[in-house]
Amino acid sequence: MNVLHIGAGNIGRGFIGRSILQSGFTLTFTDINKNIIDALNYYKKYQIKLVGCNYQEIININNFHAINLNNSNISKIISNANLITTSVGASSLDNIAIILSQGIMLKIKLKSKIPLNIIACENKTQATSYLKEIIFEKISIKYHEYLNEYVGFVDCSIDTIVPSTSSYKKNILSLIAEDFQEWIVDKKQFKGIIPKIINMKISDNLKSFIDRKILTLNTGHVITAYLGWIKKYKTIYESIQDSDIKNIVKGAMKESGLTLIKKYKFNKNSHFSYIDKILVRFQNPFLSDKIERIARNPLQKLRQDERLIKPFLLAKKYNFLYHNLTKGIAGALYYRNKNDLESMQIGNLIRNFGIKKTLNQVSNLQIDSPEINLIASEYISIDNFYSKKLYI
Repeated sequence: MNVLHIGAGNIGRGFIGRSILQSGFTLTFTDINKNIIDALNYYKKYQIKLVGCNYQEIININNFHAINLNNSNISKIISNANLITTSVGASSLDNIAIILSQGIMLKIKLKSKIPLNIIACENKTQATSYLKEIIFEKISIKYHEYLNEYVGFVDCSIDTIVPSTSSYKKNILSLIAEDFQEWIVDKKQFKGIIPKIINMKISDNLKSFIDRKILTLNTGHVITAYLGWIKKYKTIYESIQDSDIKNIVKGAMKESGLTLIKKYKFNKNSHFSYIDKILVRFQNPFLSDKIERIARNPLQKLRQDERLIKPFLLAKKYNFLYHNLTKGIAGALYYRNKNDLESMQIGNLIRNFGIKKTLNQVSNLQIDSPEINLIASEYISIDNFYSKKLYI
């Protein structure tokens, strides 16, 4: 089976690509980062150090191919692929859709009847369905019957931590990865035979797993990042050592967790145990993940259907507490990093229009609603306490 993985960063090399190669498939990495692609072609191998709290293992990765995403041959590789996976970041899916559309059109012109499945392994709810919508818009409607028959768009939930500062050797390819790795896919969306891939689990109830991950792990992760940034911490590990931050993060995950328990009838003890495991993962000293990486793109994270606002609104809907979630949202609004364009855009909006109109625009909350008033009040409290300390 020919597999193309788009995005040769840490998740791509440390989890998805590794799983595909260990399953015995032919894998090609592609990326717009010339340095990574050149390094993959030069070294032709790299190492992953898998780490847990009481566990370490070195894994050697080789027998892969690599090509720049801008290479003229990429459409041919797409047309010949049986499976395409991505780990490019949700904000890059629109650009990826253009390239995939061109490759799929070549596949159509070649009259290929070999099924192609696409899985977007991104921190975005139903990322592949989103990618599908864009691709269908870019390909003429007369070919949609072909797409529906031969191209599967498979949503997934992916959960692992591969820090950005994870290289432990002198080349840029070696990395440290968490030993906890979860990849769950929707079996109903595949075309043809479902490939057997190590670490990939099949589910017919994917939505609950997606929400469990996004509204628990990702919710806790970004709140740890935003509150840690305010206190000038550099890593998630440093931030979660702060007892005040840890209590807010755990409280926010429990507030969100109660909504998931209500919505999906999760077992309460099992879900709260899942939250405790996440906190242990954040405290792994080997995973010194940069706050800057987790906090990036706050505009996306503050959307109404995302990891901060969605559990907040669900908690309100079900009449649960949301005090800690409110603190996390306010922390995201307060995040200012001159290296992060979205954070600076939020700052400009707040300066020009105020916190309430900004929330209305960014999160689609109604002006002067109880929700906006609560978040605005918490934001003002943070601003009063940390006034004049926005930039580092």
